[in-house]
Amino acid sequence: MIYIKKILITILTTCLLFSSYTSQIGLANEKTKNTNISSTLPTSRLCLYRQTIESRDEGSHYRNNSTHQEWWYYIAFFNRDDSELKNWSMMVSFNQMGVIDILFCTIYEENNISYGGSTSKWKGAMNASGPYVNVEFENSYVTGKYPEWHIYAEHKRKITKNNVTVNITYKAKSKPVWLFMNTGHNNSKSKFGHYCIINNEVNGTVKINETVYYVHGVGYHEHSWINDEKNHRPKLSFLPKKPKNKEEGTADWQLILNIWDFGSIFLDNGWNIFVAKMCQQSILSRIMPGELWITADGKNIAECHYFKFEYLETNKTSIPSIEIPTKIHIKAIFLNTWIKKPLKGMLRLDLYIEVTNLHEFTWHGSNQSSGVWEAPCKVHGNLKWLRNNIELKGLAMLEITRTAKTETG
Repeated sequence: MIYIKKILITILTTCLLFSSYTSQIGLANEKTKNTNISSTLPTSRLCLYRQTIESRDEGSHYRNNSTHQEWWYYIAFFNRDDSELKNWSMMVSFNQMGVIDILFCTIYEENNISYGGSTSKWKGAMNASGPYVNVEFENSYVTGKYPEWHIYAEHKRKITKNNVTVNITYKAKSKPVWLFMNTGHNNSKSKFGHYCIINNEVNGTVKINETVYYVHGVGYHEHSWINDEKNHRPKLSFLPKKPKNKEEGTADWQLILNIWDFGSIFLDNGWNIFVAKMCQQSILSRIMPGELWITADGKNIAECHYFKFEYLETNKTSIPSIEIPTKIHIKAIFLNTWIKKPLKGMLRLDLYIEVTNLHEFTWHGSNQSSGVWEAPCKVHGNLKWLRNNIELKGLAMLEITRTAKTETG
């Protein structure tokens, strides 16, 4: 009986070793033959509910208080060969920011040159409704529903002749993904939420002053909102001088959470990476999780919450107490993908993000200054698992947001 048990154990051990060996050889052969390696990329188990958005998630979550913040944000790289602004990029965002509404509309050329800017009005200038996306600001608007949206945005200045008109369509090529969890629940009264569509096809036209250009490329879209119905806030007055009937204030917790680095990355091989690091310049960053996603097909995602996000170089800004990163190093080990399928090996990312262009948007109050820095970037690095070592190269848009207290005498 003991002899039979030994034989069975030997057979089982041999089968397991052979299975592991053939699995590794098979993956190595896939790489050698240059087959579709995206099918072998280790991925995480994401709840299907995290990759679902519904009509009221896309629409407005407006609250009539000064702590309501909500934005519909779109960026693009015109990287296709048939694009007349080859390798230029774009950012358009419709933002309700508490006591002011802002439209960002900017085109980025190479060599640190940009066109357009931002337009700010007091709260109420931007009209947003639902279901689905339906936002208007003066002559600009964005409408649509997943998987397609149409954007028409203007930034016009008669004196400087720095005029930009964007007229483009986004068509989703990936599933939506909620940051951490689905907090929308298809409820227009949801207190907070943030979802991203990290890969879209972009087509349309860009007009700079009097010249119209056809553009074609890839894009990223996110929708985020947050409300504080208790309306606790310190005093804040924005420039220009505010009318007496306008409400003041920004919630204390918003001053803390308005510190983040977001990056949407488009790799030359067609893959996408998204990274978000909250409260990066505070003690909270040491304990707060971030979001790091890698996807080869827009559906299956490798996810990591704790990773190295190191500033290698920084630049001063027009706000004396704020410096922003211009070179970032990301290192990550995706433990959950290894737990899911250990035979595929440990997924390891080593990536550098370097700013190539930078545009600053700032606004100032009596006791604080705030800013958004949009930065087209180049990325390079590698992704390893098992015997695979994938060289990564591509483009990224980095959004950096900071709020700083203003010193008073």
